[in-house]
Amino acid sequence: MSFQPSGRVFILGAGASAFAGYPLANGLFGFIHQTDSLEVKAKEIASQILPKLSDAEVQFTRHIVRNTNGVANLEELLTYLDLYHSFPGTIFDVTPWTETDSAAIRRVITDKFMDYQYDLSQRVWRSGASANPISNIAKAWARRLQPGDVILSFNWDILHEIIFWRSGLWSYKDGYGFQCGTQGQREESTKLLLLKLHGSVNWVQDEEHEPISEIANIPDFFPNSRDWDSRTHFDQAQIDSGRKLVLPTYLKDVSSNKVLLDIWTKAYFFIAHARELIVLGYSLNRVDHPARLLFGTALSENTALRRVTVVSPGGTEWPVFVDHLGKEMTNVRQKFEDWAVGT
Repeated sequence: MSFQPSGRVFILGAGASAFAGYPLANGLFGFIHQTDSLEVKAKEIASQILPKLSDAEVQFTRHIVRNTNGVANLEELLTYLDLYHSFPGTIFDVTPWTETDSAAIRRVITDKFMDYQYDLSQRVWRSGASANPISNIAKAWARRLQPGDVILSFNWDILHEIIFWRSGLWSYKDGYGFQCGTQGQREESTKLLLLKLHGSVNWVQDEEHEPISEIANIPDFFPNSRDWDSRTHFDQAQIDSGRKLVLPTYLKDVSSNKVLLDIWTKAYFFIAHARELIVLGYSLNRVDHPARLLFGTALSENTALRRVTVVSPGGTEWPVFVDHLGKEMTNVRQKFEDWAVGT
């Protein structure tokens, strides 16, 4: 790639997309249950898997959860299902959780996130739309960036690349850290690099050992692009059953997916050579071992970087983590959107 890094690296978590209505971790379960797709196959899959997931939540809360609130966290629930597949002694044991079920959840997530973003884009950026809080935050965020910046994201949504595209800083041609054949060849090369460590809902990957075959629904989300495809956002990105997404469990594994492994390798390089690291809306969960290993090893190698800036309104795991690495931390207790607009 001809991309020349600036030395600035941003890390985005769910808190960086919450201003646009995307859920934090504890709201994901309810968010995907609000699926109302217009695509027949997506509706069929959702009608089959979401009731099963709800049943699993009931069994998990009744038999497994030990906290006083008795509330099931989707990440904990999916981890349990990955490990044990069922709840012995219950009716759920008759139809245990399978890899097919996990694939169906990925498919539902893809469908929900793509539908939500399509409606959001129409509402926020449609022709003739007046200025609104979301577009104002988006413009302020883009103004903070400069050519050569690298953004590492743990989010599936495509909100930020839409913001970067509209600002003229990013291109789907090569902005994800890879190219899809001839797709986007008529576009300008990217000025920002967006590495999505948990995958992206608009990628299409035919098999886990193959590259991303296309960026879906370009005309729906990237206005004035030179690539055009007549397929709608209701079916294009879902054809791979979401295999490009890393599900929220404590058993995250990117090693079997060639594309994700390459992205994590690039992320390591940019962190290890960063001169400035800014964390936005990402708490660094203490059980997210792959991410902690990535940051721990890359930051240990980067002896020139002495300080990490963390933007988050609440407590995170970063202070202890950074201290153990012998580095300092600037803690900015703001939501992403407040930081972006400078309030």
